[in-house]
Amino acid sequence: MARYFFNVHDGISLIDTVGSEHSDVQSARHEAVETIAERLKGALLKDSDVSAWLMNVTDEQGVTVIVLSFTAAVQIVDHVYLAGQVPGAL
Repeated sequence: MARYFFNVHDGISLIDTVGSEHSDVQSARHEAVETIAERLKGALLKDSDVSAWLMNVTDEQGVTVIVLSFTAAVQIVDHVYLAGQVPGAL
């Protein structure tokens, strides 16, 4: 088993100093996706800015083996317009 470290950069760098053991990089990938999904869900429910989030996973030698980068936003739409319809025109 190898130890992987899951470092989150979301405006503040949170360096994982403990890590977790995984049988292979695919198992570490699964944990990375699950972890970031939970953090993302919580942040979006609080209307936090997640436009520049990044997670990098490193192995025991400090080599980056996985990078998760993404942007996400929630926008509430007040009006729905049909294709070709001009707002305010009836």
